Parts: sequence; C-alpha cells; structure tokens
Amino acid sequence: MPIWSVMPKKLLAGAIGSASARVMISSVVKEEPLGIDEVMDILDEPRVVIAYSHELERATAELKAANKRLKELDRLKDEFISTVTHELRTPLTSVRSISEILYDNPDIDAAQQKSFLGIIIKESERLTRLIVQVLDFQKIESGKMEWEISRVDFREVIKDAILSTSRLIQDEKVKIESNLPDSFPLIDGDKDRLIQVMVNLISNSIKFCERDQGVISINLTAKSDHLKVDVRDNGIGISRKNQKIIFQEFQQVKDTSTGRPPGSGLGLAITKRIVDFHKGKIRVKSRPGKGSTFSFTLPL
Repeated sequence: MPIWSVMPKKLLAGAIGSASARVMISSVVKEEPLGIDEVMDILDEPRVVIAYSHELERATAELKAANKRLKELDRLKDEFISTVTHELRTPLTSVRSISEILYDNPDIDAAQQKSFLGIIIKESERLTRLIVQVLDFQKIESGKMEWEISRVDFREVIKDAILSTSRLIQDEKVKIESNLPDSFPLIDGDKDRLIQVMVNLISNSIKFCERDQGVISINLTAKSDHLKVDVRDNGIGISRKNQKIIFQEFQQVKDTSTGRPPGSGLGLAITKRIVDFHKGKIRVKSRPGKGSTFSFTLPL
C-alpha cells in the first residue's frame, strides 16, 4: 500500500473502525465498487465499536468503584486495628496496675481489696468480650462458625442475656425492663448465638445511655409467622447517616464526649449476621437526643 494511504487509513479507523477503513481505502486505491457484504460490514462496525465502548466504560466504572471500596475497607481496617489495640491496652493496663498495687501492699484493707478485685474482674470481662467478638466475626466471615440448632424459647434467651449483662447494668446504674408474654411459641435456632444477639443489643444501648439515668426496655411479641423483639433505650440516639452504616463491620458511632468510638465496631455487624443466618431482619429507628430502638424479627 502506498505511504500516502497509511495516514488516511489510520484516521478512518479511528472514526469508523478498522474493517470499514480497510475496505474503503482498498476500494479507492483499486477503483473497485463495494459489494453488499462490504457495505454491511461498514454499516455494522460502528455499532460494534459503540457496544465495545459502552462495555469498556462500564468495566472501567466497576473497576473504579471496586478500587474505591478496597481503599475504604483498607482505611476501616486500619481504624479497626487502632481501636482494638486501644481497647485491649486500656483494660490490660488497669489489670496490671491494680495487680501491682495489691502485690506491693499486702496490708491494704479488705474493702479496698474488694474494690480493686471488682475492677480486675470487670476489665477481664471486657477483654473477654472483645476477643470473643473478633474470633466470632472471623468464623462467620470464613464460614467456619458452628451452629447448634434446637427448639428455643425466646423468653429464656432474653432472660439469659439480661443475666449475662447484669454486672454491666449495675456498674452503669441503668434500669432495664422486659415485657415478656406468659406463653410463647418455640423457634428453631442456635440459642447461644441468639443470646449473643440480645447481649450485643443490650450492651450497645448501655454504652449510649447516661450513667444513672439510662432506661432500657425489651419487648417480645409474636405475629402470625414471626416473632418481633424491640430493644429501646433513652440514650443519645443515632443520626440518619450513621443508621446506614452501623451494621457494617468496623463501623462505629463516635462517643461525643471522648471522640473515640467505644468497643470494637463488630458487635452490631455480628448481630446482623446472626439474625440473617436465622432468616430474620434487623433495623434501627432513632433520632439524635431521642434514644434508639433496635428491632429484629425471626420466623416462627
């Protein structure tokens, strides 16, 4: 092909496609008429090019979105590691400091010893909760969680959860009320995990209630095909923006007094996954300064 036809061919290929450009240049050079098949190829190629262009744009957009999501997850994981490190260090520091005081002062009075030991127990329980949350989340995410399904009375689930959080309730001087029916249908579920759901919701409500003024109410009702649990508190409430993210892993609502989000950021994420496993649904209804109500349903 003469050199003078190379540049026009490249320009045409960019405008109408390579096949169309090749046919047209060849026809002009050889002064040959175009056949019907060649005309159809010329007419069809722009459509194919446009389709490929749309596919490329869509793939590019998806890659950009995936990259943005990966960067966000990376940032959240960094924050999570920082938070967990802080949450581990704080109780460990307390336990070590108080243990050293007790060791160095064997003659300390009994009342003070009892007070110090109470703090050690409280901080040890805090550590245990954090470690259990991290391990449970890892098991659920990897599909290695072992579920023990049996017939469950949800009234017992609520009572056991209140008992498990009794020390935290006493320490924060929070009032807790439960409205449970005299009889209730059994459900199929993992009792220990369902207790964990209630413990997480109660603990979460306690975090955001004012000390000495907090009130938490738990209501259990049965509908035609599902049970419904409401955990209501009179805490600081949750903004609409935060309501959309609190069930995601590593996400937390910051404590307005300290600026540091309390806990690991996994409690509500684990709660949602347990509810999802039982084919239930969970949601939150809240307004800043007006408290929050966490509600979930499970099939009967």
